[in-house]
Amino acid sequence: MKKYFRFLLWGAGVVILACLSSIVVCNQMIVNKAKGKTFYEIDSITPSDYGLLLGTTPQTRIGRRTNYFFKYRIDATEQLYKAGKIKHILISGDENSLDGVNEVKCMKDSLVAHGVDANDIILDGKGYRTLDAVVRTVKVYDIHSFVVISQRFHNERAIYLTESLGLEVHDIQGYNAAAPTSIMSLMTYIREYFARVKVFVDILTDKEPLTYEKYS
Repeated sequence: MKKYFRFLLWGAGVVILACLSSIVVCNQMIVNKAKGKTFYEIDSITPSDYGLLLGTTPQTRIGRRTNYFFKYRIDATEQLYKAGKIKHILISGDENSLDGVNEVKCMKDSLVAHGVDANDIILDGKGYRTLDAVVRTVKVYDIHSFVVISQRFHNERAIYLTESLGLEVHDIQGYNAAAPTSIMSLMTYIREYFARVKVFVDILTDKEPLTYEKYS
């Protein structure tokens, strides 16, 4: 019986070590790929016709509080637009998220309230995942050069996906929105490590967007 439990503990240790190693390796590969392509300083951004704003909800799912990931992405997009770094904004997100919120419509309303011309905003409510967002940007909306707008960790993952899926892109950059520092935001940062492992699973299994239908 002792040998059996010892074997189980040894096996569990091997599995845990393998999982941790996968997380570390996947994370480092994504960081290395995006090195020198994401920026906090607006002057470092080369002007582009399009900004790709990655969606999220205006309130947190737990507690219904202000979602600062949302607020800071809106702030970053406004900065780029008003500085003339981007001319048009493609907002890609979930038209009907887990809490029934239309992410892209909420983001558009917020940007318009901040002085962005509604005519310069394109909505894609079919960007359910980051993979969907980048693939649809290129294949559905025929945009091949753009600035990704989100927090740094999200921009890094989006850039890795874009360049590793064989999409026809050039001059892709990431403009890093400020990162929330609340205790609640820690869950997002922890979840990101697992999302980075899933990136490689999706690439290896030739994962496709859930739809190529154009949003209207």
